[in-house]
Amino acid sequence: MATPPHLPPAAVVALADILESDTFAPPLPPPPPPAPSTILSTWSHLRNPSSPNTTLAALETLYLHRRSLRLSSAHLSILLPLLPLHPRLVSPLLAASPHLLPSSLPATLPVSPGHLLLLGALASARGANNLSSNANSASTTTENLGRGESDNGRDGDPVVAVTRILDDMEQGSESCHDLDHLALAGIGYVLACADELQFRKILGSLVRVCGRTMNLSVGVRLLKLVEWLLLGFIELRKMHKVQVLFEIISPEMCERQDYVLFPVVMAACGALRALRVASVRYRLDFDPRLKAAPEQTIQFAADKAVLEEKHVDDMCILRQCVALGLTQCGQVTSHESVLHCVCMALLEELLPLPDLLKMLVQSPDGNSAEVVKNRFKRHLDSILFKEAGPVTGVLCNQYSLASDKAKTFVETCLWEYAQALYCHLRAAVLLHQGKQDGLLAEIEKVAEAAFLMVVVFAAEVTKHRLNAKSSEGFRPEVAVRILVAFSCLEHLRRLRLPEYTEAVRRAVLVNQENAATSVLFIESIPSYAELTSKPDLLSLDGTRYTWYRDEVQTSRILFYLRVIPTCINLIPTHIIRDKLASIMFLYIQHSNEKVTRASHSVVVSFLSSGNDTDQDDRMALKEQLAFYYIKRTLEAYPGVTPFEGLASGVAALARHLPSGSPAILFCIHSLVVKAKDLCHNSKVQDKSLWRSWEGSTEPCKKILDLLLRLIFLVDIQVRSLSHPIIRSCVEHCFFRKYFFLCRLFSEILIHC
Repeated sequence: MATPPHLPPAAVVALADILESDTFAPPLPPPPPPAPSTILSTWSHLRNPSSPNTTLAALETLYLHRRSLRLSSAHLSILLPLLPLHPRLVSPLLAASPHLLPSSLPATLPVSPGHLLLLGALASARGANNLSSNANSASTTTENLGRGESDNGRDGDPVVAVTRILDDMEQGSESCHDLDHLALAGIGYVLACADELQFRKILGSLVRVCGRTMNLSVGVRLLKLVEWLLLGFIELRKMHKVQVLFEIISPEMCERQDYVLFPVVMAACGALRALRVASVRYRLDFDPRLKAAPEQTIQFAADKAVLEEKHVDDMCILRQCVALGLTQCGQVTSHESVLHCVCMALLEELLPLPDLLKMLVQSPDGNSAEVVKNRFKRHLDSILFKEAGPVTGVLCNQYSLASDKAKTFVETCLWEYAQALYCHLRAAVLLHQGKQDGLLAEIEKVAEAAFLMVVVFAAEVTKHRLNAKSSEGFRPEVAVRILVAFSCLEHLRRLRLPEYTEAVRRAVLVNQENAATSVLFIESIPSYAELTSKPDLLSLDGTRYTWYRDEVQTSRILFYLRVIPTCINLIPTHIIRDKLASIMFLYIQHSNEKVTRASHSVVVSFLSSGNDTDQDDRMALKEQLAFYYIKRTLEAYPGVTPFEGLASGVAALARHLPSGSPAILFCIHSLVVKAKDLCHNSKVQDKSLWRSWEGSTEPCKKILDLLLRLIFLVDIQVRSLSHPIIRSCVEHCFFRKYFFLCRLFSEILIHC
């Protein structure tokens, strides 16, 4: 029989602390040691309780400081009677001093997590103090186990008692839903002390019982339990037990025993983590075949998770466990089904935002909104949401080593996810903004995590698809898909991430060098009809849809407007005419200043652009759009139109249209009319307006300044101007600082 490991009794409590959290966060540090008077007062309350509440409060105090307590037999006599009433508080206290426990637990003690923890404590004490006795009883225990007999624990052997309890859980006579950290800690230490046959039977039963719970928390704790076990076995050079565990969770055994697979996956991931930690901690170089065994189990489970029905409950939890478990394993061999499984888990289980938003939009009444809000809150507190970042890292690692076919599949899933998120988020914000702002705040927390996930993945994609030196081949069309995905999520961008900046930079560079991808990018912009229509998913119940108040869509268009100038030189003129022109001028009077400024930048970039293949057509379109641009811009000035945008547009128009262009003349005429109106209104409102010119921000002065600069820039024949226009200009140039300009206009008028 294998010799049980000699570990200190405190290890039982330490294991319970490790397993207490159902996340992968390390155990919380113990609180500061209590004052002696506090502990003395607590024991006094337990000796002479005044009420059940006093007893409960005293036990909670002892439980909080359990790591710093040292119990005596007198303390034991106080705690034992309280064990059946408060097993979860009392059993960890007793487990810290198993040498004080009686040789067998009271027969009246019900099966509970505390009961299992105490059995583990007894196993610890026996393993430490009575190795020879355990060895002598091994043959009897093994015979009983082989015949399926449980001697009902009459010999006081905690290993046999735990075996019997797990058998009862398998058969349904005992509940398996109390399998919390205390129960698993007790079972874990019994496994550490058991011989090989006992180890086989208990571990097999534990896997089956965990499978019946369908509980993700049990799976997370099982991973940590297996890691703890294997690190102990490796430290004590008990590698045969490691091999036994790998045999029990092997794909062949899974099929033979028909295991529910999620606890098997977590056990395999716990084993991989233990091998990784041990190789660093003890400087060991394991045989690669040892690591391959649990990896094969994970691949087997991933195959099942991908091929089975999409929303079957056991497949959902299996995908969750594959994704979460791999975050603890370090680098593992890439496998197509593992990549698919992690991708599905991330998009459907960890960040299931489109499905939740769809539910919210389809049932917009107040009660449904409250239900969805509570679901979001629960999800934010869950390990699934908290581990979304590490799982994204696993996805990127698996992607980087995958085949081209697998890469394409995952890319498609992520881009479609981004577009689905945009559609549902847009509808949800339109429907609930100003009515359910608390709900929208909860939604945005999950949505921002989804944004980070897409950004990190896209940055990884650029390394493989947009790198001309990549052995996998250059894929310029992927640049468009990345930019489209980012446009869908622009509303959620809060930080300037280096991954985001690098992904956009690479995608934009590809667009600038490839006319075909530039055209694809422009064609991906929603049409004018789409932009001015309500979302298909949304029913506004007679409420009028106002497109410029659609914040999510506005953010998306803003992204497009910022990227368009980088590639407009490569866009054929007919596409600009058919696709871009209406959109540019739709947003030139937008209430969002960022959108308006970006629209002016697009106009400037278009006026500055050149295309050798259709130069005449392009110049004709510039002339045509210049009229409309000046008209729309001046209509909204001052107010919506920023002066800087107007000035840049006028300057581009003057520089890039031919001399004598009717559009330039129309621009000058329109500016004069606008300046006249503004000056008249300003003089009426403030007669001292003209006493100070420098540094003035008055719209009329800005327009006049722009007008005068434009006349100096434009190379046209002044004789072609009609006298009223020139006279109108001169009438407004009566300022002392600009007297020389008035004289110049007078001379021009004389020569005309």
